[in-house]
Formats: sequence, structure tokens, C-alpha cells
Amino acid sequence: MKLSFIKYKYRFFIGYVLIGFFSILAELLIYSFLKGLFQINLVISLISVVFGILISFWLNIRYNFKISISKRNKALLYFFIISLISYFIQILLIKKIDIYFSYELSRIIISGSLFWLAYLLHTKFTFKDYKKVGVAIYANGVEDINQIFNTVGNYPDFIHIDIVDQTMSKNAKEVLSYKTEVIKGFWNKKFIEAHVMSKTPIKWIDKIGENVNRIYVHLNLEENLKDVLNKIKKHNCQTGIVLQNISQIKIFEEYNELVDSILVLAIQSPGYSGQKFEMKAIDLISSLNKHEYRHKISLNVDGGVNNNNISLLKSENVVSGSYVLSAENPIKNIMILQTSSQYESI
Repeated sequence: MKLSFIKYKYRFFIGYVLIGFFSILAELLIYSFLKGLFQINLVISLISVVFGILISFWLNIRYNFKISISKRNKALLYFFIISLISYFIQILLIKKIDIYFSYELSRIIISGSLFWLAYLLHTKFTFKDYKKVGVAIYANGVEDINQIFNTVGNYPDFIHIDIVDQTMSKNAKEVLSYKTEVIKGFWNKKFIEAHVMSKTPIKWIDKIGENVNRIYVHLNLEENLKDVLNKIKKHNCQTGIVLQNISQIKIFEEYNELVDSILVLAIQSPGYSGQKFEMKAIDLISSLNKHEYRHKISLNVDGGVNNNNISLLKSENVVSGSYVLSAENPIKNIMILQTSSQYESI
């Protein structure tokens, strides 16, 4: 196995270990300094541990998991809880071995042995909102689902299904809604979302609702948006709306109680892949990240996403179609997006 692939596969854990080791060293330096100022060992330990936790958290969200600003307060809470629980477990263990080693060496030995446990808890709770990459598949008679699965396997973090009918695009191919069930069969352990490009989406929602986890709809509908969002919820799916410009944020504000996710469409015309990324989408993403309701929703970016712009996209999720599926090495391109172009040499 290539070293670059190992680095990719275990990138978060490697980063977590390196950051953890550095933060423990920083903690122990602070501990050594405070020993000369205070007599109560427990107080010294707690102060130094808190500093170590803050250092570790900042480095992880800045350089490793890259959590968006709107999600950081919640992430910090989970990080502190998990880290303190881990610390108190370590204190109990340290008491059993520090008769042989110093506190500093005991701390390094014990914390190192618990890295895996803490890492698993952090990835499940603290850093669950790191950027994920989905592959876009059209629910029509053109794309071969079996071939796509053989091409990308389970490398995508989620699957994004595009459904476009002639109410949205006159050149749209026939929608084969049963393909959502086929896709669910191939990627039965993956999160599956659908982007319904239709002015009358309710009929499609009823046909695909049991096969997907989230459904995005546009705002320029011939049906009542509130009714559409409620219909999605009746199918026990997360609701999503599609935004293309800053002026549409006011509609999100009006329906924020019903919206779980926003899909920023970064192309000019919805309905076909291979279009150029519109840089104005960056301003829309920035505005949404600063919005008071940002903590309520997940943010997804779709359209023209590639290795040149992935590092600019401050969202939890991104979707890519042609950049992945038309590539000579689709898996490599998924890796590039998942690592924000850090490992293009893979």
C-alpha cells in the first residue's frame, strides 16, 4: 500500500495523534511552570489540562477536521466533555503507575494508550460536521448505476441524486424514480439525498421519499413551499432548499423552522452537469455562514466543484458530478476533494 494512500486513509487520526502529542507537551510545560507557583497539585493539573484541551481543540478545527465557525461552539462543548472524561480516567490510572514513573511520564504513557478511544468519541460527536463529499447521479435512463458503483465504490461520504423534469428544463430526460431504490440498494449504508429540480416536486417526493434521507427543492415552485417541506417531513426525510443568490436568503429566514439543510447551487442553470463554478456562490456561502440561523442547518455546495475551488468552500458538504465521474481516476478525485486538494499526489 502506498504511503500517500495510508496518509489519506488515516489522515484525521494521524493529525489527531500529532496534535494530541503536541498539546500534551504544551500542557506539561505549563504544569512544570505552575508547580513553582502553587502547592495544590490538583489545581495545577486542572489548569494545565484546560490549556492543553484548548490548544488541541483549536489545532484540530483549524488544521485537521476544519469545522466551520458556526459549528465550533457545539464542537467545543463536546470536546471539553470527552477530553475531561478521558482525563479523569487517566488520573485514576496514573495513580496506579506513578509510583514507578513521574507524573509527566505517566501522563504521556496513559494518554497515548487512550488516543484511539478519545478519537472515536470525538469523530462521532465533536467533529461529525467536517466536510464530506458526495457523488451526483442522475435518476434517468442514461447513467449506469452498477458501473458507477464499480467505479467509485464506497469512497463517497454520501450519494446525491439529481432528479430533473421538464417543468424545470425542457431538455430533461425521462425521470426514472425507481432508480433511487436501486441506488439505495448499492449504497445501503450511505446517507442518500435527492435534489429535485421540478416546479411540481410533490409527486416526486411521494415516489422517492422512502429511499432517501434528505430532499432538496427549489424556491420557484408552482406548489406552496410550506406544503412541500411538510410533505418531505411526512416521509421522515430531512428538508432542504436550494439557493443561488443572496437575495433568496430572506426566504430561508421565513421558513427556517422547516429547513434542515441548504444547497448552494453554484452554477448558472440547474439540470445538467459539467458547468463552470460561479464565483458569486462564495459570497452566498459567506453570508449563510454569518447568518443567525446557521447553527440550525447543514450547508451543502453543488455545481462545478473541483480541485481548484474546494479549499474555498466553507461548508460541511460538497457535491461533485463530472469532476469525479468523468475523471480518469474517479477515486483519486474523490480523495482530492475530501482532503481539500492537500493530497493531489496520491
